[in-house]
Amino acid sequence: MALESITAGPWSLVPALFAISLAWYTKDALVGLFVGVASAAVVYGALQPTVVGVPGTVVATQLVPVVRVLGVELGPVNAGNALGALFGLKVLPTLVATSPLFSSAWYVENVLVAIFAIGGMMGLMIRAGAIQGVLDALASRVDSAADAEKATFLAGILIHIDDYFNCLVVGSMMRPLTDKYQVSRAKLAYYVDSAGSPAARLAFYSTWGAALISFIAAGVKQAAQQGQLPDALSSYVTRSGDGVQVVTDALWPLFFNSIAFGFYSWTALLVAALVAWQVLPNAFGMKTEEERARAGDGVVGPDADPMISEEMEEYAMYEGATPRWTNFAIPLAVMVLVALGAMFWTGRALIETAAGTFALHIGGVQLGLAATTAMVVAFVLYRVRGDIPSNDDGTDALLTGFKGIFLAAVILMLASSIQNSVTVLGISSFVTDWFAGIPPAFIPVLVFLATSFISFSDGSSWSTYGIMFPIAIPVAFATGANLPLVLGAVFSGGIFGDHSSPISDTTVLASSTSGSDHLVHVRTQIPYAIASATVAAVLFLILGVLLPEGFRVIPY
Repeated sequence: MALESITAGPWSLVPALFAISLAWYTKDALVGLFVGVASAAVVYGALQPTVVGVPGTVVATQLVPVVRVLGVELGPVNAGNALGALFGLKVLPTLVATSPLFSSAWYVENVLVAIFAIGGMMGLMIRAGAIQGVLDALASRVDSAADAEKATFLAGILIHIDDYFNCLVVGSMMRPLTDKYQVSRAKLAYYVDSAGSPAARLAFYSTWGAALISFIAAGVKQAAQQGQLPDALSSYVTRSGDGVQVVTDALWPLFFNSIAFGFYSWTALLVAALVAWQVLPNAFGMKTEEERARAGDGVVGPDADPMISEEMEEYAMYEGATPRWTNFAIPLAVMVLVALGAMFWTGRALIETAAGTFALHIGGVQLGLAATTAMVVAFVLYRVRGDIPSNDDGTDALLTGFKGIFLAAVILMLASSIQNSVTVLGISSFVTDWFAGIPPAFIPVLVFLATSFISFSDGSSWSTYGIMFPIAIPVAFATGANLPLVLGAVFSGGIFGDHSSPISDTTVLASSTSGSDHLVHVRTQIPYAIASATVAAVLFLILGVLLPEGFRVIPY
């Protein structure tokens, strides 16, 4: 049973602050996220001691008359508060179990099942030579360093189903090619990183699609609980004795609207493409790395400490497999077609027009069904073609893929849990008041800057989304800011940190599989990331001024 939401005031910030500061200090997002959720349980128990089992007689015993934190008077502290903080750890499993990821069958099917199915499919693709076939097709057109850079960028775009596997596969498989043409490892890591999260963010059928819908749903639910949800969007929620429930399948138009405003993703991809096609020059540290590599003095510097992922040794193509790009294209096409079929086969007219209005009816994407179908098709296809020698070998490939995606699943679980935690503590109501006097035109850029700072600090876009969506969506409704633009600002800010933070998992993976010194990768990539973020911020500011509150790309 879910915990009843409370108004924790400034204490609602504690989980987010712990998650961010510890992730930065320990350089491990998992540690920060877990402690953040645990701190929410402590705060909840301290403020609701009787709920966690502290006797009423103990609660009445006053220890300190008044407590002030940063000049804010928070009231008396009773013995029950202190004991409740300890007993509050009892609700830690509840905060995890009632988080959006586990609260309904929809999330389990379309997020968890989809993530592992896509991971299994990627394991099969690697084993059967499907990924190698794509990269061989690209390499066949390479005869210079410039061509190697273009091929690496294109490989990242093609293998974008999941940012983890993009980093795991593209970095390790393109490394021999870029080494041959003396492209620095820092440049390789930049392309791997720049075509990972930014590209995956824009693909609704990737592991990100359903996950982002779940984060949007949490923000919509928070807005409904605060009474901020407009009447025009009342169909997005249902109300019953169990409280507010979000009609998740109805939220896809919001997601598609946000894609157009995912300015950081679009800009980061464009900048990387311009660098690959030699339109933009190598800047600062990247220029130094490339000049040394081209001069034949090594693809890494003499003092570099290259990171090579030992785990990649498990991702070996079967020696009897024939590398074919079609082995990649067919399962991917199946997944997209099944996802689109489920989305648009709603039993209603796809497009209706009446009195000059336009309505688009979109059903649920059912990513779990699409990904599982594609995984089965891949297994059968590779066995029939002989690219996987036996069922046991195929099972091993599936397990390797599951293992490769496990970290993403754990991070998502904790990100969803911290999202639930800050929602239970009422962070949205507390922070929304801060934006009360700010003109709506400035809300998108401020949301983008705040989200960028948090994501850079904790190194995880998913944990940042867990913190920001319950805040940003109610703020958009309360201030009259354009909702799709605000959604795009949160998405973009999260990607910025995932792309550039030195403690980001994908940034570490890009360094590892590319064989680059991690700090060199971060240092040489950051100018391009900041340039992309600057362009995105300017666009959010300009469109925040120009676009009316009701503007949307796809009607909803």
